[in-house]
Amino acid sequence: MSAGPGSAALAAADAKAGEIRELALAAGDLAELARRVAACTACALCRTRKQTVFADGRAKVPVMFVGEAPGEQEDLQGLPFVGRAGQLLTDIVTKGMRLSRDDVYIANVLKCRPPDNRDPTELEKRLCTPWLDRQIELVDPKVIIPLGRHAATHVLKVEASMGSLRGRVHVLGGRKVVPTYHPAYLLRDPSKKADCWKDIQLAMAELGLASPPRPTSS
Repeated sequence: MSAGPGSAALAAADAKAGEIRELALAAGDLAELARRVAACTACALCRTRKQTVFADGRAKVPVMFVGEAPGEQEDLQGLPFVGRAGQLLTDIVTKGMRLSRDDVYIANVLKCRPPDNRDPTELEKRLCTPWLDRQIELVDPKVIIPLGRHAATHVLKVEASMGSLRGRVHVLGGRKVVPTYHPAYLLRDPSKKADCWKDIQLAMAELGLASPPRPTSS
């Protein structure tokens, strides 16, 4: 039986991703990689974005947060996690981990905003993966914290529920991966903040950071 259009499209995306991987690997630093991402037209999101949203942070920091995709404010400002969810993430970093936002690296699986903040498609994720992979190589974090199910399953390359992935430390390519809830989800369901704090404490233990009392977030 011949493959359907969906399979054909994904196969074409994998071939295109191979080309993007070569472009990404040729970038010697994050600044060059950001320029290459800004010029990317691999999928239809390039026609609806205002700008690409590459990252916030610098290389050689110990922890990297990975979300799923930019939202409206991120698309406008060109930085990840700058809306209400971004403020909550900043609180997690500064009040919980006792780090400054400059001490962490923040990125997304997708570098362009999906229209109406819809979920990323499989094709979009496959095409953007080489950019994220190269970011991880250049940042070289000790711990990666995927935020939400989309980011967690993509980073860990598994299909599973958020509940089954969080609450423990995974190892991928020699790096520790500690999934937790997306800040936007915590805003919708504040009862999950306690579980998120447990995950952050796991990450802090891997980083050798002392764990303060659970912070109070608005």
